[in-house]
Amino acid sequence: MAQRGLEDKELERQQRLWELYLRNMSEVKRRVAAIDDIFFGRCSTTYRITNMEFCVLQIRKILELIALSAFVSDADLYRERLDKIEKMWNARLILRDIGRIHPDFYPQPIEIVAHDDNRPDEFVDVKEGYLTEEKFIEAYGTCGKYLHQSSPFVDEASLASGYEKLEKEILEWRELIIRLLSTHIVRLYDSDYIWYTTMNAKDKEPSGNIFKRCSS
Repeated sequence: MAQRGLEDKELERQQRLWELYLRNMSEVKRRVAAIDDIFFGRCSTTYRITNMEFCVLQIRKILELIALSAFVSDADLYRERLDKIEKMWNARLILRDIGRIHPDFYPQPIEIVAHDDNRPDEFVDVKEGYLTEEKFIEAYGTCGKYLHQSSPFVDEASLASGYEKLEKEILEWRELIIRLLSTHIVRLYDSDYIWYTTMNAKDKEPSGNIFKRCSS
């Protein structure tokens, strides 16, 4: 009975943390929708460059949300081993510090394979076409560059070329982020629990479940 009580308490704790995680995923979804509004011309500023800079800001915020959400999954662990996680904001450094503690912390995009027989559905890892940690770091750095004003000594042709490249990158980052988070799992540190999350259709909030590995 004592063991069952501990398991119930742990599951309650996981549920509370997972609800915080879902709140972050909801914000990611709203920010992707804001990118779509500007990028695909449903609304606009009066300047093409400020349109792109708006999208870059949203991408940067989404990357920060992904990084900060990694704290949520094992909040007690990271509070114990890192100083003042509530004040950490640099997504690149957050990934680095968390990765030293829990190398398998990063969200894993999955596809669900349904079987015709009595076997349960199978989670299959997506291998490519999503925002990997390496692409995350690259995008984060590029976004930071475009959130600062260019030098007045940069010529117009170079500026135009840079923003043309950026426009393509925004679309690529958007697609990679969606592929990463659309349906994904988070593996908790030293635990049999995993968090399963699906972002759902546009008019629905993210949802999912907490699963625990069963002994075979």
